[in-house]
Order: sequence, then C-alpha cells, then structure tokens
Amino acid sequence: FHLPAYFIDKESKKGYIDEYGGICQMDNAVELITAEGRELYIDKEIVFKQIKCDKDNPMYEEFEEEFEELLPEVLAALRPRAALKFDEYPEGLKGGSLRPKTRILYMIATVGQEICDITSRYFKSGDYVKGMLADACASAALFSFEKPIFVKLRQMCAERHVGIKKRYEAPGHVPMEIQRCAFDSLNAAETLGLKISEGYMYDPVKSTCQVFETSDNERMLHLTHGCADCSNMDCPHRTESIVVRVKEEGGDYEFTAVPGSGLMEVLKENGIRLNAMCGGAGRCGKCAVRLLEGNIEISGDDRNVFSKEELQQGKRLACRAVLSENCRIEVVHEAERDMVSLGLEGSFQGLYGDTDLGIAIDIGTTTLALTLIDLEDGGIIDTYTAINPQRAFGADVITRIEAAVRGKAEELRGLISEALLKGIEELLAGSGIKAENLKKICIAGNTTMLHLLMGYPAGGLGVFPFTPVSIGLEKRSLGEVLEKAGRLTDKLKGVETVILPGISAFVGADIVSGLYSCGFYDNEKICALIDLGTNGEMALGNKDKLMVTSTAAGPAFEGGNIKWGVGSIRGAISSVRISESGAEITTIGETGEVTGICGTGVIETTAELLRNELIDETGVLEDEYFDEGYPLATSVKGETITFTQKDIREIQLAKSAIRAGFETMLLNYGVKYEDIDRLYIAGGFGYYLDVRKAAAIGMIPEELLEKCVAAGNTSLSGAVKFLTAGEEAEGTVSSLAEEAEEISLSADKNFNEFYMEYMMFE
Repeated sequence: FHLPAYFIDKESKKGYIDEYGGICQMDNAVELITAEGRELYIDKEIVFKQIKCDKDNPMYEEFEEEFEELLPEVLAALRPRAALKFDEYPEGLKGGSLRPKTRILYMIATVGQEICDITSRYFKSGDYVKGMLADACASAALFSFEKPIFVKLRQMCAERHVGIKKRYEAPGHVPMEIQRCAFDSLNAAETLGLKISEGYMYDPVKSTCQVFETSDNERMLHLTHGCADCSNMDCPHRTESIVVRVKEEGGDYEFTAVPGSGLMEVLKENGIRLNAMCGGAGRCGKCAVRLLEGNIEISGDDRNVFSKEELQQGKRLACRAVLSENCRIEVVHEAERDMVSLGLEGSFQGLYGDTDLGIAIDIGTTTLALTLIDLEDGGIIDTYTAINPQRAFGADVITRIEAAVRGKAEELRGLISEALLKGIEELLAGSGIKAENLKKICIAGNTTMLHLLMGYPAGGLGVFPFTPVSIGLEKRSLGEVLEKAGRLTDKLKGVETVILPGISAFVGADIVSGLYSCGFYDNEKICALIDLGTNGEMALGNKDKLMVTSTAAGPAFEGGNIKWGVGSIRGAISSVRISESGAEITTIGETGEVTGICGTGVIETTAELLRNELIDETGVLEDEYFDEGYPLATSVKGETITFTQKDIREIQLAKSAIRAGFETMLLNYGVKYEDIDRLYIAGGFGYYLDVRKAAAIGMIPEELLEKCVAAGNTSLSGAVKFLTAGEEAEGTVSSLAEEAEEISLSADKNFNEFYMEYMMFE
C-alpha cells in the first residue's frame, strides 16, 4: 500500500508542530490509501454467502468452477482506493443520534468502476452466474479492503491521541445526506474519482461510506460494523459484534471484533503485540492472557501449557483463543522498556549543540540496539535498547520468513520501521539534539532482519538454495529505509543511511560488523568469534583466511522458549549459585523484584544444577524437581520462578548446536585449540557471560577459557566503528564479506556427530 498522499485544506491549516520544528500532521488533511487488486483477499465463503449458495446446493460445484475461472479477471479489475479525514458532524441533518459539531472521521472506500463494468457485461450477455459472482466478489473485496484502511485509521487516531467510540452507516444509523457531506469533505470526485447522485448514491456502486465518532479515550477503538442496530435483517453477513476489553499495565483498551476471530490477531490489529516465540504454534506459552470476564473455550494446547489451577484462574493462550462473546482479559507484558544495554555505556554529559552525530543500529532477531555517537571524536553519547516487535510473529528467522511469505511482509516491515524510528527519536530527544545534527546512520543485522527492513522478498531465504535478494553494502536515505514509518519528518528523511554487507542468507551483516569490530581484517593471528544469538553465527581466521558458519541455536540464549525466560531487562535473573540451602540469585539492576530469567541466568542455572548433581549427564532433573522444576525465586506477583525439565532440553539443544558448529569449523579450517589466539564471545548477553559456567555445560571448550574475551554486542560496536573510521571502512567491510568462506553444516556429517556428542553433559 502506498501511504500517504496528502490533500491539504489551505484555508484553516490545522496541525501541530513536532519537537524538531516540522509540520507532522495536518489535522484536516485527506489521507488517501490505494492498493492493487491482487493485494486484496477475496474470501470464497463470503462470496458464496452473498449469493446464498451453500455446499448443500446442487449447483455448488458448478458455481465453484465458475468462481475459480472468474477470480483472476476480478482481481485484475479491482482498483481499491479509500480516503479518510477528521471533521465535525454537520448541522442541519435530520435523524440519527450524532449531535452537530461532534468530532468525527469520514471514510469512503471504493473498488473502482472496472469491476462494475465486468458485472454489467456478464448480466447483459445473459451469463447470470458470473454476473452474480462478479458482483459478490466486488463486495467481498470491498469488505477485505477495510483491514488495511483500519491500519491507517488507527495510526491517524494515535497521532491525535483519540479513539473511536462508534461506527455509523447510512441509512441505518445516520441520514443518507451524510454521504454527500462525506463526499464534499473528502473531495471524493478528485481524490477517488467518484460521482454522487441526487439520491446520495455513489458511482461506482461498489463504494461505501462510514462515519466514526471519535472519543477522548485513545484506547477505545470500535471499528467493526454494528449489526445489532442495523435495519438490514436479510444481510447474509449479519452477525453480532463482540466487545473485547483488555486490562494492561498502561491502562484499559476497548474494541470490537467479529465472532470467530482469533484473539491474538485481534490484539495485534489493535496495537497490542504479545510475545509469540513459537510463532503462534501454541507451544511456548509466552502469549498467555488471563480471562477476567466472559468465556473463551479451553484448547488442547492450553491444557498442555497450563496446569488445572492456572486454567481455573483464567489463563489462556492468545494464539489459540477464539472469540465467541463479549469478554474482558488481562495482558501482562515483560518489562521490555527496561532493556539493559550490554557493553556500550553512554557518556552523555549535556547538550551537544551543532556537533555532527551518527547512530549505529543493530537489528537482532530478539532485540534492537541503537547507539548515538559524536562523529568527531567517536564518543558514545547514549544507547537505546528494546525488544524487536516482530517477535510477535515468532522467535526465529524461519518463523519470520514464513510469516512474510504468508502475506505479513508489509506488517513486519512496518513494525521494525516504527520501532527504529522510536529509538532514533528517543535518542535525539533524550540528549537534547536537533534532527539536523544527525548526519549518518549505520545498520547491521542478520540477513532476514535486513530483508524485512528493506521490504525485499524473504521467500528465497527459507528454501534451498537459500538465495538472498541483496547482501551487498547499500547506501540509502533514512526515508527510503523507514518508508513504512508514518511520522518520519523531512529533517530525518534525508539522513544518509548505510546498510552493512552480509555473507549469505544465514551469515549476515551482524557477523561482518562483528569481524570488523574485533579487527579480523588486519590480524595475523588466528582468532574465533561466536555470536550467542538465535542464529548461532561464528567465524574463524585472520587477515589471510576466514571461515564462517551458522547453526540453528534457537532463542534460549536470549530467554526464548524458556518458561520464565525474558530478555536482558531489569529484574531478570542473570547469575545463579545453588547450594544445599537453595538458589542464590543476582538480577540485572538489583531492583529487588524478579521478572524472569535472562540468557546468562539460563546458562548459570544449568551449570549449577549440573555441579550440584541435580541433573545427570543426559540432562534429566532429579525426581524431586522433575515435574514442577527447580525453584529459583519468587516473582513480583508472588509466583514461583522455576527452571524446568523442558528448559534444560532447550539449553541442551542450543549449547550442542553452538559447540558442534564450532568444532566442525575448526576441523574444516585445519587448526586445533592451541592455534587460536583469541575467542571472542559476542551477543546481547556475552558481555556478562561467565565463560567458566559456559564451559561447564560444554558450550565452549575448557581449553580456550584463558583466551576468551567477552566482547558484548560486536554487531553494534562494529557499526559504531564504521561510522568513525573514514572512507576506507566501506572497502574493509565489503572485503570481509566477499572473502569469507562459508561452511554449510546441513550436509556435514562431522557436524551431526559432534551434535550428538555435545548434547550430553560431561
């Protein structure tokens, strides 16, 4: 979708000024949304409901064949367009419950004239079946067009801090004359190419007008059609809307949904994004909500994840919950705003005046990190970290690729664009820096994350031969990179932005940036780099020869797929020591409130359980703790935080993948432990990792303990280095990417043998 195009009312010029001095949004501007017909989804079930043909109808199969034959022609003919604008309910209209001067939002949508012409042509030729189907397809397309329109509508409401109290349609809720008012207000003749009759009907006929009453409560979003007070009793789509109320830390939400909708999808659509490490497969339990009022049927996956007591308390998996009636639920997010920066502390002392500044960015599968630097002296001013919001679509790159292929690519791109813009804005605002002082941005990340950011098709990354669209160094403007961020100001749009190069589909720019940070390009001694992230990327070599590989470690090192796992947030258990009296823990920030277990806590807990012989060499917990897990602490809500048998299996899989990949790389390179000068341990939590405990569980060789360097987020530090290194940096990082030899582990028999060997705890 091509968003937005502005048609400004020059008379009143209402709007507001953002913190950078730019006009961010004209309050009375018309927002125009356009799309290609192929971008809409025509639901066959809706079409057949429209023509009142169910599967028991003897003509069903014939109609189905006609539908399949007609569909390509219909999609090619669709010309979806919509316009939205805030206004006031006009005076002088008789009927309806809205009062004059009430703040409203007009919406007119159409699928164009061509589809209407097709319908007319079939009817005139006597082909009534195709005529009916074409007409029903146009209605279904217009119905499906609401979804992308509502994405923009929600954004417009958020920018003005308003909500939607109710949706009105003529003639059921408001008089037909409102269609003329909307037509004039939106300048629909020019913006949408519509005509209107004396009876207030639109031409093309497959057009619709909606009026939304706004609310001061920006968390109230009643967008769906209200069938309960609609006079069209014969409508085949007639159903009652469901009111969903959501209790959350920051306040309560209220919105409407259609019966049969999935709760997770409804929450996403309304800006509430839950953790979905398993990609919504009903396994990880991270999307848990609590049912406070109403009824949501208990699914089989609910029974697998929650105890009987938890189910009685109302716990449900949002990814498996189907809405059937009005309900009220509670959502509890991890304290993701309290993400801690590991290894790159800021030195901010005050305002920076007219100094040229840069921002280095690392886009991780789980976390985002941005660092603001002084380009003149390389000093770090401030660092911002957050959870990658794409995590709502799954914890790893494979689930993100699958989501993109299923049509979620634009949504994924929009999420990361908005998240990065928020980080950039907070760094600038928090440091008192003007947008014009930001001169350059450098972005690193794995190949999938960068494809999703740039809007490149990701399908080739998930199937053999795993071909990326682009992995070379790219220079763009920030406006091009974050084109899906709705509030990007003109002063930020022109900022030069460099995307660092990658090596392959699974060894990305984050590793190239790490190699650059650690100086592999000019070191004669052989060094190794292990990035303990979701993808388990690693490298070995020096300035003359470089090998890289990647292994599917999974998200356990970042708290993923762990029952009480969280990111590196304040209150997360980061260090553990177990004795006869129980567990002694240390948390990030030493807040006194425990929120969960982060990656270092996962590794240390496993090592301590092993040291105390509470797990055997196969990873099985002692009988006393096998069912409920080993207790570590009490959460802020009084719940017992445990480390479970399943958690141990997750860390076994992850540590075995890392160690097997490393050993396979050593074998292919032809070196032994004693030949390695340094082993850099990188990753979001590598800065605080106790390497001795990592060695105790077999993740890294004990022989390299004295050579280990906790390097922190080398992807981010490499981007920082790139910004301050001068013009030669481009050639250096490009050479690192081009000259590295990648080892494919999938076809390496040694890797499989190592994998089985290091699954055990020795």
